[in-house]
Amino acid sequence: MSDLASPSSTALRDENSLQGRRQCGRPPVLCETERRDRILDAAEQVLQEHGYSGASMDRIAQCSNMSKKTLYHMFSSKQEMVEQLLHDRLLLSGLRDLELKGETVEDQLVYGLQALGATMMEEKRLNLIRVVISEVSRNPEASRFVREFFSSQNGPFPLRLWLERLCDRGLLKIDDVEEASDMLFGSALATFILCELSHCRPKQYWRDNPDYLHRVVAMFLKGLDNKNGA
Repeated sequence: MSDLASPSSTALRDENSLQGRRQCGRPPVLCETERRDRILDAAEQVLQEHGYSGASMDRIAQCSNMSKKTLYHMFSSKQEMVEQLLHDRLLLSGLRDLELKGETVEDQLVYGLQALGATMMEEKRLNLIRVVISEVSRNPEASRFVREFFSSQNGPFPLRLWLERLCDRGLLKIDDVEEASDMLFGSALATFILCELSHCRPKQYWRDNPDYLHRVVAMFLKGLDNKNGA
């Protein structure tokens, strides 16, 4: 038999070689947004495991499977990285321009509260809130950092903006919008969020009670009418 390989066997070896090079080559190149999200995911995980003081750039780099050089290319310091993490996952800035849908003011506020609740109770956000609560209670450095961060960078809470817009359109009359926002948020969502944070009720318990938000908003609006003498 000839020692020369047949064309079909040669093609098969070439294909296997190509697949081997694909498997052993460099991993797919991530775009900047994907690298950033991976780094922030790693930062959040390291914060949960080691706290703010122990969340070194070395640990974050190892957790993200990236080099420290890449981390410092994206963020100038650990503090900037954590600030970005809080900004992206706690400030809820994406909801500020939400268009409230519904035929009545009650329907519009329920629509907004449902969006706010769903966003706040995403697992990543809940995990980060747990980390922040834990850190500020035991670490003075973290406590100062979080306090300064929210006082200097946190814009108006989405619910407050929605109430202001409804007032501007003449659909509501509220003397103290910030107080009203706190009251509505507290009665509508605070208990559910606390239960999610403490795992004291089944996951997404609040979703199984859709009428609850309607009742809360109805009482809130009735209270405004009574206060305004309507």
